[in-house]
Amino acid sequence: MTEKPDYVLRTFIRCSQDALWDALTDAEAAASYHPFTPGAVRDGDALIYKRPDGSDMLVCRETALTPKTRIEAEFAPKWAPDVPVSRFIWLIAPEGAFCALTLEHYDIPAGAVGYADGWERLVAGLKTWLETGTPAKIGGAA
Repeated sequence: MTEKPDYVLRTFIRCSQDALWDALTDAEAAASYHPFTPGAVRDGDALIYKRPDGSDMLVCRETALTPKTRIEAEFAPKWAPDVPVSRFIWLIAPEGAFCALTLEHYDIPAGAVGYADGWERLVAGLKTWLETGTPAKIGGAA
């Protein structure tokens, strides 16, 4: 029996598979599309998203990678230190001039709010940035 994700989001982005992979794994790219952080740093297998004051906002530690097609990672929200770590998966599938991008988020804590809104803003900004080249931080800190 396959476990069902708590949240799924799918979109199509006009970009290459390489560009999408790089956008999701390169810490410097986050500054162009992540709605709630001015940037991120990479520390080994973790992307650490920063608050404007430089403190950690979110730590996403990669637990399994299939280059250019799949990223599995832990989701540790430092803005809410009492909220347990959950996990998510990015799936990338090229389709001609587009890539299908699917997000699956598992183990979202009961009663937690804001996860869907945050992912939707992030993916919308990512799509806009990759398709236009213009940074797009939809609804977050500049």
